[in-house]
Amino acid sequence: MKKWLVVLLAGTLAFAGGCAGAGSGAATQTKKEELTTPADPFYKYPEPVTLTLAKPINPEDKSLPSGDTVDNNQFTRYMFEKTNIAFDYALTAKTGDPFTQKVQVAIASNDIPDVMVVGEKELRQMVEADQLEDMTQVYEKYASQQIKDFYATTDGKALDKATFDGKLMAIPNIVPQGDAPYFLWVRKDWLDQLGLQEPKTLDDIAAVAKAIIEQDPDGNGKADTIGLPGSPIDLVHGENGFASIFSYYNAYPDYWIKDKEGNVSYGSIQPEVKEALAKLREWYSSGLIDKEFALRKEAYELMSGGKAGMFFGPWWLPWGALGDAVKNDPKANWIALAAPLDAEGNFKTHTVPVSNSFVVVKKNIAHPEAVMIAINTTVAGERGTDPDAKGLDNRVNPIYWPIRVVIENADTVTRKHDMLKLVMDGESKPEDMIPEMQDIYAKAKAADFDPVMDLGAWQPYYSYMIGSAPLNGPLKPQENLFTSITKTMELKNATLDKMEKETFLKIIMGIEPLDSFDTFVEQWTKLGGDQITKEVRESVAE
Repeated sequence: MKKWLVVLLAGTLAFAGGCAGAGSGAATQTKKEELTTPADPFYKYPEPVTLTLAKPINPEDKSLPSGDTVDNNQFTRYMFEKTNIAFDYALTAKTGDPFTQKVQVAIASNDIPDVMVVGEKELRQMVEADQLEDMTQVYEKYASQQIKDFYATTDGKALDKATFDGKLMAIPNIVPQGDAPYFLWVRKDWLDQLGLQEPKTLDDIAAVAKAIIEQDPDGNGKADTIGLPGSPIDLVHGENGFASIFSYYNAYPDYWIKDKEGNVSYGSIQPEVKEALAKLREWYSSGLIDKEFALRKEAYELMSGGKAGMFFGPWWLPWGALGDAVKNDPKANWIALAAPLDAEGNFKTHTVPVSNSFVVVKKNIAHPEAVMIAINTTVAGERGTDPDAKGLDNRVNPIYWPIRVVIENADTVTRKHDMLKLVMDGESKPEDMIPEMQDIYAKAKAADFDPVMDLGAWQPYYSYMIGSAPLNGPLKPQENLFTSITKTMELKNATLDKMEKETFLKIIMGIEPLDSFDTFVEQWTKLGGDQITKEVRESVAE
């Protein structure tokens, strides 16, 4: 939740040597027998099984207790106690570009660890290079019923994303569809102080931004509050991204949608995008959007610093940036709204790909089923369906599970919100909820639902109770009709994406005229976009 650049040479050399050493263990020897481990999804091996692992590290996360580390924490210990599976962290790097680049080096040198979590691009590269284990039989024999039920909620789409020529080449995540919308987060205490209603329309948002800038809602006597922050990384889908402004205009950058002629076309080059850019350009020029947003190092610094009272973001932000904001100012009362609404009262938004992360297993390791058993154990632990998981502290970031991808119901966010709301409204009992939500509710209640008493207990409760509430509103989502990668995309996307982001940014900031959008469309088409469109349409038609 992310993008850094590093010099790789020293790290690459160190990694190459480390992986070579790790590969001598029993877990990476050539398989001598085919899946002789008993068909128990939660099997505990009689002797330890060690898997070499690639793991991104987020140095900004401070949720680990004192004494715990990335490779020795409650989750690694739980995993070993339950399964006798241990992990050798053979490839580590900072989350974002540093980790991605190390993974690319490993793929290129054919020196990958036993298990990694990768994106679709890397998955396809490794499939083509014949580096991966066929997980078809492993999944059929060892996947828990819980996991199979979760995949069933995607109507087979998640597993299809990881299937090549009829073979399951990875274990995909399931992206909760509730993660897609960028709701408008607003400080309700500031609205009340300024005598303003909750914003609904585009004009309402502009009026609230203007009031926040001009009427000193923080009461410090200084003109230092910001109307709307922006994303320094990705104007549309980044942190504080303006996806909901674009979708208000029926504009869906980076998506493949049907154009006015009914053909599948690239969303970023449609005329509606120009309309959205014109509005954002107007807001930036008038000062409603943070003039420094493109230069800020951290997208959420204005919220955590108490200088912004409104921004766009997903439902789970109390788990993230808003946790810091409330920690620094416990009086801050943040609410999530489905806004702006269109003339018909709908909140236009977008969907997300059913899967975008994949657990891949190195070909011919001795125990590929150990990866599936580890995933089963992780999911049962995270969802609280294993009674032993009650000892786990949900205030520790789940990224510290050794192999961590989200696998649960595609509509899980709405389900959890609804069951929690019934309990909070007195219409249901806590024990009627699933174990995971019982635990979240119990810890939040023990702290009187107060972030000052226990911020870690408040964060998941507030995310599900308040952050996800707008998911039950008048949402009108646009599906991305193509979420894979074509041959020309692999060659051209880096250049085309850079041109797109730079053009949109310069238009909004007034560095280039609005009509430079038309030039961008022409250049995108000439520099590979035409061929990409042809490949996408052929793929969709298959």
